[in-house]
This record gives sequence, C-alpha cells and structure tokens, in this order.
Amino acid sequence: MLGIQLTLSGTYSFFRIPYNSLLMDSYPFPPRTTAIGLLAAAMGYDEKKFFDLLEKVKYGVIIESPGQIASELASIFKEKKVPIYPITKNFYYRPVYKLFYASEDENIIYEAERGLKDPAFVLTLGDSENLFYPQTPNYSRVFDNVKPVSSNSVECVLPSDIYAKFANGHFSKIRDDFYPPREINISVGFSGEGKKRRSVLGRVTYYSGIRIQLKDPLQVYDFDGNGVYLF
Repeated sequence: MLGIQLTLSGTYSFFRIPYNSLLMDSYPFPPRTTAIGLLAAAMGYDEKKFFDLLEKVKYGVIIESPGQIASELASIFKEKKVPIYPITKNFYYRPVYKLFYASEDENIIYEAERGLKDPAFVLTLGDSENLFYPQTPNYSRVFDNVKPVSSNSVECVLPSDIYAKFANGHFSKIRDDFYPPREINISVGFSGEGKKRRSVLGRVTYYSGIRIQLKDPLQVYDFDGNGVYLF
C-alpha cells in the first residue's frame, strides 16, 4: 500500500470543535475529516471528490508538538437583526503535527504528492488566516510500501476502544513538551446530504511527547520506523 507523510506546522492552528456552542474551542490536532480535506484542497478537489477521498484514504496522526494554548475574544456576527457579541476563542500557538495517509489507490497518493508541492488552494491549519508554514523544504514524503507490522508501543492517536483494549497504563517520556492521554470526540466522516449532512463522530485517545506501552502487540502501519495506527 502506498502512503504519504505530511509534517504540518504553522504559527497558529484552530480546528473548531463543532459541538461547542458557548466557546470557540479547538481540537489539539487535525481530525480525520480536516486532515483528508487538506489533501483534497491541495489536489483541487470539489466536494464530491472530497467525499470519495474520505472512503479511499486511511489516516493517522502523531502530535509532534502540541503548541501553547492561547485565547482571544472573537466577535460573532450572525445577521443584521442579531447584535454582535464576543465569545472566547481558544487556539494553539506553534503546533507541529505529523499526518500519515495511505491508500490502495496509488494514483491518489501520487496526486496528493504533486498537490502538496504545488497546492491548488491555500493550505491552512483550520482557520483561513492560519496558514501552513513548512519547517523544511521536505515537509512531505511518499512511501512506496507501507506494510502492516506488530508493535508493542505507539506514539500516535488511537481510537479509544483500541486504546482501552491494548494500553497497559505505562508510557515513556520522549520529549519535554508532553501531556498524558485524554479522550475526545472527533469528526471521522459524514452522514446525509446537503443541509441534512452531519458529522459522524468517533472517540479517540490523544497525547503528545510520550510512547504508550501496550500489553499485546497491535497491528500498525510502518512509515520508515514510525508505527502508525490508521483509521
């Protein structure tokens, strides 16, 4: 199976949590739909092709650096009859994420590689003003043979049912900026069409700067030494 790794970085990131109403809060990493949407933007895909991409691409993520949480008061304007009101907005300062994608369709990966080098649309970390600033010229890399392997430890985000089944409660610190495992619901897909379209949520366990030890070997995909669980 072909795969590609993207190191995503920028000054700020804001991946809005859709089910918060009184607070504009951000996911601490790009959820699946956003990460695959980033590929679709680079490739110049329309909405129909994006939904097709969601079905054909697997995704995984390592939070390389969570960044610092920052807050501001944002002005919300709905319509002329409704007054502008302030609401707190939380976002992340200087985060770094490693995004991993794999597909049985090799054309998708090669097209994604070309798109990431010369994007059809501007790539952002959530909000339109949070631009993607590559740390190095080699911010993306294609892997010709992404194989499933067994691993006794992982550094990537895991679906919470997998974490509950395999994690043994121990971890080792690998970076100074870290935080322990936490759970959150992220958007992994969509249901319905048009105005009836809704996010399909999946519960995941995320963390940063540590390796989770596993009580039983878990099948992950090998990206040149990075064992990543894809979903």
